Amino acid sequence: MTKAKTHLTRQAKSNLLFVKERERQGPVPTYIKILNGFGTLPGQHKNWAFNTLLLLYYSQILGLSASFASLALGISLLFDALSDPLVGVISDNYRSRLGRRHIFMLIAILPTSLSFYALFAPPAGLSSEGLAVWMFVFTVLTRVFLTFFEVPWTALSAELSNDYEERTSIQTYRTAVGWYLGAVATSVFLVVFFPETETDSSGLLTASAYEPLALTVSLLMATWMLLATISTIGQLPYLNQPTTALRNFSFRLLGQQILESLKNRNFRLIFFSFVLISAISGTGQVFDVYMQLYFWEFGSGDMKWFILLSIVGASAAFVTIGYLQKRFEKQQIVVAAACFGMVMGMIRVGFRFLGIWPINGDPILLPVLVSHAMLVSYAAALAFISLASMIADIVDENELRTGIRQEGVLSAGASLAIKSTTGLGLFLGGLLLEWIVRFPVKTDPGSVDAEVLFRLGMVDGILVPAFTVIPIFLLSRYRLDRNALKRMQRQIQQRKQKQLDQAENQEA
Repeated sequence: MTKAKTHLTRQAKSNLLFVKERERQGPVPTYIKILNGFGTLPGQHKNWAFNTLLLLYYSQILGLSASFASLALGISLLFDALSDPLVGVISDNYRSRLGRRHIFMLIAILPTSLSFYALFAPPAGLSSEGLAVWMFVFTVLTRVFLTFFEVPWTALSAELSNDYEERTSIQTYRTAVGWYLGAVATSVFLVVFFPETETDSSGLLTASAYEPLALTVSLLMATWMLLATISTIGQLPYLNQPTTALRNFSFRLLGQQILESLKNRNFRLIFFSFVLISAISGTGQVFDVYMQLYFWEFGSGDMKWFILLSIVGASAAFVTIGYLQKRFEKQQIVVAAACFGMVMGMIRVGFRFLGIWPINGDPILLPVLVSHAMLVSYAAALAFISLASMIADIVDENELRTGIRQEGVLSAGASLAIKSTTGLGLFLGGLLLEWIVRFPVKTDPGSVDAEVLFRLGMVDGILVPAFTVIPIFLLSRYRLDRNALKRMQRQIQQRKQKQLDQAENQEA
């Protein structure tokens, strides 16, 4: 009788699109949240290198036109637009002994690392056209191969729990691991590979430092990807897996599922807000290295403090996010953080023009600006954690509406938005530097005209932050709170149970 009942249950489950081997009892273990967080680091290393070094390296060291470089980087965005949803749909529907995520995470490790290394190690003697092609090809390859890791990994993080508040806890651990280890690693990179010298006070214009840096970072990326993949394989029994009732992948299915996800109003608001916030942030990060080198005249020894002490602001966010989320909805936290970040972005340069900040060279200037950066990092961490958690909530909303769990597709949207930091940010940053700021190439700190520095400060401190009003407006229209989510999850469970009961009655 027991055997027959077991067989009956299996037959009934085969009518469902997604099933778990067993339900989790209790919360996700803390060590899993931490180890899963190591998956943040490959993308963070890549983003830092792309945002801070890529345009500087190809423009100021190799002599490639900033607008030429930006054009190549802008075109490469098209490949991101194609690869992210493609990988998302494939991983949502893939069936294997390693589940629907881990196989892609493993496959991505080697090609991602090799492509990143090649990007910062172009052959000597290339023409401007050759440099642009080299940068374009290996930028695309790095992004596409990393997509095969990041989209499944992000989807996996969304699958680990159904609880409204624990999803934020998972995102908090992810962000904390990335922020702490990422800040330490970046500071070490600056000290080891870009020390200040008599001929290069900034350290970042030393051409010979880039290839060994690329080798080190590529090896670290491979290590973090492998660790995040292997450590979460044990969670497979608790994850939704597609059954034979789900259709196999096809490009028609790809189009249908992308269109289906875009029908979700909340997802559209989150996606476009994420894209805009990331693009604004990325453009600002492109300008950061120019601002620190030429506007504030800091060297690499000074720059490391911005990175290291950003941990203080981020830590405050990790400590307070739980308290804030119990009192406010996730959307409210993001809107408040975005407003705060916009105002602080304008204050940084505005206070210099008003004569409030100390002059360059004053020993007080560095701690003042580092303190300012800590406040900005607090707001940024709050916004990022809450946005990522909101994506996980929308998965349930979509399942109630369509019957399909689309962690991969929706996470692809988040991944594409985050990569806009390095894509749209580099593209827009390069164009602004070339056509608005008119910044010269191969220029030493201290030798830039005051008029150029004024334009640089105005674009970075006023123009770019002002665009934050657009995502703030979009996010103010988002509607999915904790009570609505709990109601949806109950309806999903009731529907699944009804389907199981009907199938069992038919078998009987």
